[in-house]
Amino acid sequence: MDMTRIRERMVEHHVTGRGIRDQNVTRAMLMVPREKFVAPGSEEFAYEDAPLSIGEGQTISQPFIVALMLEKADLDAGDKVLEVGTGSGYASALMSRIAGHVYSIERHERLALQAKERFEKLGYRNIDVRVGDGSKGWAEAAPFDAIIVSASAPEVPSALKEQLVLGGRLIVPVGRGEAQRLKRLTRTGAAAFEEDDLGGVLFVPLIGEDAWTATHPMYTATAPSSPETFASEPNSPQDAKAGGMGKILPLPALPEGVLDHSEFQRRFWAIQRISWIVFTLILVTCLLGLLGRGGPLSRQTLLLPDGSVDFPVISRWNAPEYMTVNFTPSSDDRIFTIDAAFLQTFSIEGVDPPQKATFARAGRIGYVFPADPAGPTQIVFRLQTQLPGPLRATIGMGGEIRSQSTFIFP
Repeated sequence: MDMTRIRERMVEHHVTGRGIRDQNVTRAMLMVPREKFVAPGSEEFAYEDAPLSIGEGQTISQPFIVALMLEKADLDAGDKVLEVGTGSGYASALMSRIAGHVYSIERHERLALQAKERFEKLGYRNIDVRVGDGSKGWAEAAPFDAIIVSASAPEVPSALKEQLVLGGRLIVPVGRGEAQRLKRLTRTGAAAFEEDDLGGVLFVPLIGEDAWTATHPMYTATAPSSPETFASEPNSPQDAKAGGMGKILPLPALPEGVLDHSEFQRRFWAIQRISWIVFTLILVTCLLGLLGRGGPLSRQTLLLPDGSVDFPVISRWNAPEYMTVNFTPSSDDRIFTIDAAFLQTFSIEGVDPPQKATFARAGRIGYVFPADPAGPTQIVFRLQTQLPGPLRATIGMGGEIRSQSTFIFP
């Protein structure tokens, strides 16, 4: 399945639409197929702005968070970059489309091997992956122009700071639980760093010698029961290369994840889609109902061999509304039938010429009108009900029968 258009909409609405201006980042996100980096069965959710479980208690971060971290890392074509926490490999893949070379370290061997396999299949040759303690960095490949950490540490690991070049940028979530803050450290000297706060986030913990231990309560505790967390974004972002940060405002977002919540994700987005569809349908029908007679799609004309019926599709009982039946000129008597129950909604207003006879048949009321070869015959029914809701009628002219629906608003 080609998801190019869906990917473009994701970038438009969830990335550039939320303030990301770095064209290197947006171009990379248009190139990398995120659906290749999610768990099997979750492909349809790949371009929602939400994290998704990838197993091992880890998640692939929501697109906006990834884009924000990459933009604040200010990556360039010749940069050497380290990612701590490979996960599914999505962020490393994005970096590889911008920077010269990417080194990615992952604690979980299975995730590291899966990410490496994805890179090979997609032809991303400038990424090296290893299994290890991400809090210690990758000393053999250091120094780095940028380091991006995709898990939260209790404080900025000293080893990662030491592996930055002068002017290098380190993006790292710091803190525990809902108190996490996304930090950017820029190396300005041998032991000097400039720090910026990019806002509140919620990531899985960084496990390692210079971070949380595997037995630390933050790692072993269950996730909060009501994750009302925030992924901050700039309100008035400036160009990252100019050093401008803009004002940080919190926006609601799902947590980057501590537990496997793939089933929750599926239910959440399914319910959200259904809710939006229902809301849109109600809104459209309400607008049409407010327009009343003459509004777009508010009426429909049924064409039959012996004539036509002008029928309201959207009506309001407290507004004048009519159903008009027109017979073509004929030398034979004409018959019009309609459901008897439906006539509780519409009552006959006027008949010209007067009706010749009426009868009941198969649950319908029939009207017989005398022949008039000189001109058409018209019957007018006026809305009289005060019972809102959907109504369906079977309408007949001669031997032709049609079914038609209407919806009446209070």
